[in-house]
Amino acid sequence: MCDGKAQCQDRSDEMDCFKRTKSCSHRCDNNSRCIPETFLCDGERDCSDGSDEEGCGETLLTTWTTCTSPSVRCRGSTLCISQTQLCDTLKDCPDGFDEESCITKCPNRGEFRCKDRRKCIERSLVCDGRAHCHDGSDEIGCPTIAAPTSQTAPLKCLLGSRLCKDGRECVLHSHVCDGEVDCKDGSDEQDCGVCTSPSVRCRGSTLCISQTQLCDTLKDCPDGFDEESCITKCPNRGRYINRSLVCDGRAHCHDGSDEIGCPTIAAPTSQTAPLKCLLGSRLCKDGRECVLHSHVCDGEVDCKDGSDEQDCDSVPVCSLVPTSGQFQCAHGNKCIDQQQMCDGKAQCQDRSDEMDCFKPTKSCSHRCDNNSLCIPETFLCDGERDCSDGSDEEGCGETLPSVSLVCDGRAHCHDGSDEIGCPTICLLGQFQCAHGNKCIDQQQMCDGKAQCQDRSDEMDCFKPTKSCSHRCDNNSLCIPETFLCDGERDCSDGSDEEGCVRCRGSTLCISQTQLSLVCDGRAHCHDGSDEIGCPTIAAPTPQTAVKCLMGSRLCKDGRECVLHSHVCDGEVDCKDGSDEQDCELLLKCGEFQWSCVSKTQCIPATCRCDGQKDCEDHSDEAGCDQLKCSNQLYQCGSGECVDHSLLCDQIINCPDGSDEGHGCSTNNCSSPGTPQCDQHCVSTPYGPRCICAAGFRLQANGLSCVDVDECNEVLPPVCSHTCLNTRSSFLCRCHHGYLLEPNGHSCKTKDEAHLLASVQNELLVLGLHSSSLSLLSTSQTPVFCVDYDWRDQRVYWVSLEEESIKWTSINTKDTGTLVKGVKSESIAVDWVGRNLYWLDGLASQILAVRLGTSTVKSQNYIVVLDEDLEQPRSLLLLPQKGLMYWSEVGSNPQIERSGMDGSERKVVLTRGLSWPVSLSVDTLTDRIYWADEKLQCIGSVSLEGHNVRLLQLTEMPSPFSVMVFNDMVYWSDTKRRTIQVSHKNTGKNRKVLLKRPGQPFGIRIMHPLRQTNVSSPCEKLQCSHICLLAPGLSTAVCRCAAGLLLAGDGLTCSTLVDTTFLLLLSPTAVTQIYLSTIHNGVGLKRLPEHHIWSLPWVHQASGLDLAVQERNLYLADAAQGSVDLLKLSSSGLTPDSRVLNLQDDTVMALAVDWVTLNLYWSSRKQPDLHVTTTRGQHTAPLLQLGLQGTTSIALHPPTGRLCFTALGQVNVRSLPQVDCAFMDGRSQKLLWRKAVMPTSLLFSNKGTRLYWADIGAGVIDSILLDGSRYKQFKADPGLMSLTLAENVLLWSSLDKDVTRIWFSDGFQPKQLWFEVNTNVVALRVYSKTSQKGTNSCSEQNGGCSQLCLAYPGGRSCRCGRGYQPVDTKTCSPFPSLQCPEGSRACSDGSRCLPLTKFCNHQIDCLDHSDEIKCDHSKPSLGHAGSTVPPSQDWSGRTTPRGVEVQKLDSESCNAQQCNGHGKCVTRGGETTCQCVLGYHGVFCEEGEGPGVSNAPLTLGILSLIGGVLIAAVIIRKRVVTAVIQTKINKNHTSTDITLYNPFS
Repeated sequence: MCDGKAQCQDRSDEMDCFKRTKSCSHRCDNNSRCIPETFLCDGERDCSDGSDEEGCGETLLTTWTTCTSPSVRCRGSTLCISQTQLCDTLKDCPDGFDEESCITKCPNRGEFRCKDRRKCIERSLVCDGRAHCHDGSDEIGCPTIAAPTSQTAPLKCLLGSRLCKDGRECVLHSHVCDGEVDCKDGSDEQDCGVCTSPSVRCRGSTLCISQTQLCDTLKDCPDGFDEESCITKCPNRGRYINRSLVCDGRAHCHDGSDEIGCPTIAAPTSQTAPLKCLLGSRLCKDGRECVLHSHVCDGEVDCKDGSDEQDCDSVPVCSLVPTSGQFQCAHGNKCIDQQQMCDGKAQCQDRSDEMDCFKPTKSCSHRCDNNSLCIPETFLCDGERDCSDGSDEEGCGETLPSVSLVCDGRAHCHDGSDEIGCPTICLLGQFQCAHGNKCIDQQQMCDGKAQCQDRSDEMDCFKPTKSCSHRCDNNSLCIPETFLCDGERDCSDGSDEEGCVRCRGSTLCISQTQLSLVCDGRAHCHDGSDEIGCPTIAAPTPQTAVKCLMGSRLCKDGRECVLHSHVCDGEVDCKDGSDEQDCELLLKCGEFQWSCVSKTQCIPATCRCDGQKDCEDHSDEAGCDQLKCSNQLYQCGSGECVDHSLLCDQIINCPDGSDEGHGCSTNNCSSPGTPQCDQHCVSTPYGPRCICAAGFRLQANGLSCVDVDECNEVLPPVCSHTCLNTRSSFLCRCHHGYLLEPNGHSCKTKDEAHLLASVQNELLVLGLHSSSLSLLSTSQTPVFCVDYDWRDQRVYWVSLEEESIKWTSINTKDTGTLVKGVKSESIAVDWVGRNLYWLDGLASQILAVRLGTSTVKSQNYIVVLDEDLEQPRSLLLLPQKGLMYWSEVGSNPQIERSGMDGSERKVVLTRGLSWPVSLSVDTLTDRIYWADEKLQCIGSVSLEGHNVRLLQLTEMPSPFSVMVFNDMVYWSDTKRRTIQVSHKNTGKNRKVLLKRPGQPFGIRIMHPLRQTNVSSPCEKLQCSHICLLAPGLSTAVCRCAAGLLLAGDGLTCSTLVDTTFLLLLSPTAVTQIYLSTIHNGVGLKRLPEHHIWSLPWVHQASGLDLAVQERNLYLADAAQGSVDLLKLSSSGLTPDSRVLNLQDDTVMALAVDWVTLNLYWSSRKQPDLHVTTTRGQHTAPLLQLGLQGTTSIALHPPTGRLCFTALGQVNVRSLPQVDCAFMDGRSQKLLWRKAVMPTSLLFSNKGTRLYWADIGAGVIDSILLDGSRYKQFKADPGLMSLTLAENVLLWSSLDKDVTRIWFSDGFQPKQLWFEVNTNVVALRVYSKTSQKGTNSCSEQNGGCSQLCLAYPGGRSCRCGRGYQPVDTKTCSPFPSLQCPEGSRACSDGSRCLPLTKFCNHQIDCLDHSDEIKCDHSKPSLGHAGSTVPPSQDWSGRTTPRGVEVQKLDSESCNAQQCNGHGKCVTRGGETTCQCVLGYHGVFCEEGEGPGVSNAPLTLGILSLIGGVLIAAVIIRKRVVTAVIQTKINKNHTSTDITLYNPFS
């Protein structure tokens, strides 16, 4: 007995075997329900018979005492108070809980406020004979009407009512035994017992009837409930149940009639076994029991002696004879005919003969997604991915492009036919997209929806609003007006706290634009200092003696003042309502909202004409069609609904009397010709009518009734979880882990759920059932976002003070730090993959780390997404589906999603959004919820972006965070300073859960059902670093941190060894891309795998260079005019020292001598070349050429040579040029002057060839250092920068705001590597072998005390400014000079010179300072050779000393100054060139022979553009920021790219 297996056929051995468990502790309701132990004595009636709350006495619920109803327990205390003590203006609870949530003013005009201030009701409910207020004040002082007096019947009740026991009042039958006391003597709720099983209680009554009275054709219940759902005819002819089930030995009918009168067969007689078996059964061998014939030889033992499975063929015949045409069932030994397989009827008990029976049809041709989806044949190879696994588009060959790809400027068809016949010029009144040839109507610009694929029609559309008033951080963040001057730095650049008036003794400020808040009658400073010493203005009615403060105005009645800010705010503040009169209406409702006629209120569009007045002016129900009554009610002519039983009863129930009439007596259901109704006939004033019982609907013929599908036809849904339709009714069922409530509609959890909330700087945990409140942790600054991990019982939250993500243990209250140095907008826990994700709004990134207790280093952060994120605000993870959702609150508010690995990205919703600040998911309905702070509502949408719904209550003026659990939606409101809850579909049952002085921000619901146990694919992968879930949760990917590469096994991360990677420099970050990713794919539409290092100490990075061996990164900051030295390691970038600090100047070009670590540079105000030691101790001028600007510098330390591109002047013409010299500044030589705009200068590894990008001509040039073997490679018209890796050219191009990175070996056609919507303006390559070699400065700085400058075959020692040479190696400071009047000292203090010597085109100071910052209208044409003596010429010949002055001989002059194509001649004291035949130009550099470019035309163009080259380079370095501000802000927007290996 009670072993879980029934040995008796009637199962009597398994009855009354109840054993209590934790989840099933108490059985009630005639054993039809079992509830867990925690539901006992919890103050809620979970059993219909109330037995779960009986005999509770002083039972404790957790740690609190349960108060006896109707008493109320004080929050956080064992004190019980009466209902009358609530809202009585006296604090009876220690914390004043009894005076919270008391109503001082009804929200809707005309409502009645109960005397206990706990509730407002409609005026029509007052004095209606039923108490709606808790204290019954709505029925006090009501007029009474005398009942007809009689000795035998002092009171007569209307039909449908009955008299209370005291005979003083009547009560409706429907109100008897309904759980609410309506009779003053309580007699309507007496004698309402529960029927004893197997009796049945009539619906809506206390009457109990027996089972035999059900479906006996007699109405025993008042409403005929006992005759509903009765079967009059079997759906299958001749059978109520399957005929084979009759007389099978088991009762299938409730009354057992299928087993009555069955013939018996005699069992073999014996003295011990006189058992007889029913027809269809046979006796077991031991004669003690019977077994069905169908159970014999079925592979399962049913007889205790096992005889039903004896003498069976151990191997079925069908398995021995493959051609027998039979099929063996998977379970047991049964064989069936193969023709019976897949016939739609299961012959095998395990249904194995009906499995795998898929037959493709036209409408179901292809099964995919693990057979969960079947698509028609027309969906295959249609160019759209209908299956998640993409199998419907595999093996299709070329597919048709989407319509949106036609005429978008790029060929998607191989033959380019999708770009043929496209318009090239837009018509008047149209706008052309920046990318492609698409034209749109100008009215579609800045409409909030992007028609152009590149979103160019929605750029530059910023309009300040109340919620987006101030843009900062390079337009990457927009904050509301209330965030300005609030004492907290919300913008990284601090602009939100600039120009503020500071409160006394506080950090709180009032902005210059908000000076109206000073003396406005309301304290905005904590100390009230903004309202101190304010002048007063006399009210215009001296009789009342009311004076209003400045910033206020008098109401029309002259009796009170109201703030200017409260005038026309949609809320009545003056008692006479004058503050809301004559207002200019500026209300704008969302797409899914409807504006009330008053223009002061928006409501959800679905609330229009729904029968409920949602607008304060009731305009939402004006002009609506009359609502129809339900099938069970009669509609009066005036629109009211009354019960059919009230018709023709000689009592007028409809206000217009339409329920009574002449037809009631002349033509009714008793008259001849009454319609043959399917169910019921009712007499009406208009003749007899057919009606249907509850759960049925009258059909069009007016006679027959059809079942109503309540599960699909009734809104709001009748079941909170799942619904099963039945005849005339329905059944509600709950998801796993939930229990059905006694009401039969809603579900509840077995264990209590808790609310995790951040309120100002506190982390609180609130029990949703017990109301227990505990403090988890505190912070010095507000906590905006939180999340939790149920498995490890930890709460994660963002600390603004420490700029970190911290964790706190729920059990031990221990606290630690997981992530440092981040400012996160939102965090989310991946409880399946065991990761933490967060949003970085400043960097526009989504990042992830592994969950744990120890702090994760910044180099181990994983960037999941960082492309096309404009202003992300909220992050939501669905680990059970491998999906990630986030909201954008930028210029185009939207909700997007992707896999949690960043794959399969798509936009979910763009319509009806304004400021979506929080995301949540309802796991029961698979809907995404969001809080819209601007539209003051909570919205929801399906996971795919369909079926948008809005929930809008007057109690949510500023929703900040939203959560959904079970049937309820929870939200925090920063304006109300409350956390509230209501029904997620209807908004009903709203109540305040928590109200504290601080503002509430992030909330989460903590319960194990929110983070269910799901099998993780990461457990199988065992990634060495981090595992990210992919969409569908069937797969996952391994990712590596910065500085590591994923091995070939796809699991292991290895250290970079002999690898080369790419650095992208943006104004605030450095992005790293591995060159090896080129082999993983080309033609990418996004960045390859990459890592990002932020530069929080840099304002606007503009250039960089690297010394590989020392891992020194030199970074130029255009905003600060500086060059900083940073150390590069596996953990990232670390500031070391400042090399240069140029005030009011900008470094335009820099290069590092990786042997001596000297920095060569040129700036905007000092355009010539200078050299500085590695840590900035000494600086010396190098070349003084009278240049207007240097744009790039290239060094080759092993050979001691340098080259640079600059804009020089020849006579009055500005000419771009490429010059070379020794690294000590001597032997300068003009190498090339035929480029339009040369930049990105590079040496080959051996130093014999020079490369540059001519961004003006769109070509890549190269030439040997002797000026021969010139080569040209055509790149792109939008060429921006160049770099070189071994023999491979890499360059960037910019076309319509799209940057593309190309590569080629110079011979093969160019190939696209990847493209991004950002600007890349410079490329340089470093590799393990690119910085190899030595020179004379390699050992001990060449013996020089300060600067060691190499040249071919030797070195020169140079002294910095302020020092003089003692000998050829040593330097000493200059003695201080006192210059006489009319003279000035050189910058190095070496000598005094007359003022006439400064800026006279002649260098007199050793440091060249007499010619620095001069405005030369006609600079000298002489070069270094004529003024600074070389100790070696360009060919490498060395002279004895490095300091003596010598002039070029004629041969050297001919070769160097005239390029070997002319002779040097002296005219007027100036040396010029006389060119040979076929050459011309100032330096005989222009040739006229074959293959030579058209030099006169080029020089003519150059003479026109003048200073354009320098300006172009300056603009190019700044255009990135401008582009970022007009496009989506990208932290990987690059201003410089360098490829190198720091670990070599």
